[in-house]
Amino acid sequence: MAVCINLDILPTSGREEVRNPVDAITNFYIIDTLIQGRTDQFVDVLKHLVLPAMALATIPMAIIARITRSTMLEVMRSDFIRTARAKGLSMFWVVYKHSLKNAIIPVLTIIGLQTGLLLGGAILTETIFSWPGIGRYIYEAINYRDYPVIQSGILIIALIFVLINLVVDLLYAAIDPRIKYR
Repeated sequence: MAVCINLDILPTSGREEVRNPVDAITNFYIIDTLIQGRTDQFVDVLKHLVLPAMALATIPMAIIARITRSTMLEVMRSDFIRTARAKGLSMFWVVYKHSLKNAIIPVLTIIGLQTGLLLGGAILTETIFSWPGIGRYIYEAINYRDYPVIQSGILIIALIFVLINLVVDLLYAAIDPRIKYR
């Protein structure tokens, strides 16, 4: 006999409490509650955000942490780091000024590529947690075989993915002065 315990700590569906709806101004409920000064609704909206955010972020977060660690270890073994330490720089400056700046490029690449996973995962996450969004809209369009909606939704997701990767490429030049675009 299985025992089911309901802890009732975090809500499992929706964006807000049904009995205490948020007056939508921008449709970003966190911002709307702050504009209206409703701290009770703000806390409720944050509670509704925890489980979907954790479901979306766990896999990309693990990959990004692993890549960050491996690139930092590789950069910390470099000659210029030994030189900086030999000059008497503190470990803080060596890590944040020299190491992190050189190790962030591969991490940015992975972050840009992981956005595709996040956008694809949003379809499943929005469906499971009953969030109204483009992912759930595409899922419902698939169920109704509404091909123009499916195509336009996938086009929008692809456009967002391309734009995020463009921003990542432009950030390369801002972070590393050796990279220049002509």
